[in-house]
Parts: sequence; structure tokens; C-alpha cells
Amino acid sequence: MAAKKLTQIYNTNHNTYKRQQYILKNINHKLANENAMITLADKSKATVIIYKHEYTKKVHTFLTDNNFHTLPNNPTNKDQIRIQKTAQQCNQIIPRQHIKYITQKTQTPPTLNAQLKFHKPGTLVRPVVNNRTAPSYKLAKKLNDILNKHLLLDNHYTIRNSTNLANDLVMTNTSL
Repeated sequence: MAAKKLTQIYNTNHNTYKRQQYILKNINHKLANENAMITLADKSKATVIIYKHEYTKKVHTFLTDNNFHTLPNNPTNKDQIRIQKTAQQCNQIIPRQHIKYITQKTQTPPTLNAQLKFHKPGTLVRPVVNNRTAPSYKLAKKLNDILNKHLLLDNHYTIRNSTNLANDLVMTNTSL
């Protein structure tokens, strides 16, 4: 009886999975045919479908308006070497055995993604930079951990959740 029920659940889930895969394949095919893409909107959890040439035009306009320019060569290898040398000189902060863990194995320049600001007129762009593959990412993360461990800074301007906010508001003195 249980085996029959498990088989029935498997077949139902498998058919649902197959249907989802079919729908995703059709959406991707339609996007490719129309030369469109899916991206995130800024300040919301909305997903936007936009033509690739419009997206590229908006990003290019943002980059030229803000005086960005292309570097003649890739500086990530030089940065990686400087980071390794500096980390080796700072053996009081970072032990020598940790240095190999704070350098990227395959470093690449940070990538730029753009989120479209649909809440503002003109549909501006918010740049989002992914630094996870940058040479300094792991070192910055390690230094942040060290500083947080040794510096006990009480930040009064952050909250953990809405319950924490409600409790803080109840405790505040609001006499007029």
C-alpha cells in the first residue's frame, strides 16, 4: 500500500517537474527568438522582460554619462600579487597558514549587472557589482571578521526584525 502511494506521489511530482521544464524551455525559446532578456527591477522584487538592445543602450548610457572608461589591460593579476605580498607582511593579523585561503584561486574582474529603476521617470539604471571573484574579496571578508571580533561597536541605527523594532518603539520615551 505504501509503495503504491509513493509511486503515485513520484509520478505526480515527476509530471509536474516535466511540465515546469517544458514551460521554462518555451519561455527561453521565446526570449531568444525575440532577442529579449529577464532582469530584476530596482527597489522591488519584480522581474522585468526587456529587449537586449534597450538594456544594453541603458547600461551604455549610464556608463558614458558617469565617465566610465575601459582599462587597457586587466589589473586583477597585479592586484592578486600585491594582496599576497601585503598579507605575507601582516603575519600578526593574518597567520601565514591562512594566507592561501584568503587569495582567490581563479580571480576575475568584478562583473557589473544593472537593475532598472522603474519607480523613477526615464527608467534609470542602478549598477550592482558582484565582487565575489575579485582578488580582494576573501581578504576583505577575513578582515571584516577580525574587526567584528575585536571591535565591539554598538550600532543604534539597525534592527534585526519587525518585533525588535516594535519593542524598541515601546521602550522609547515619547513624551510631548
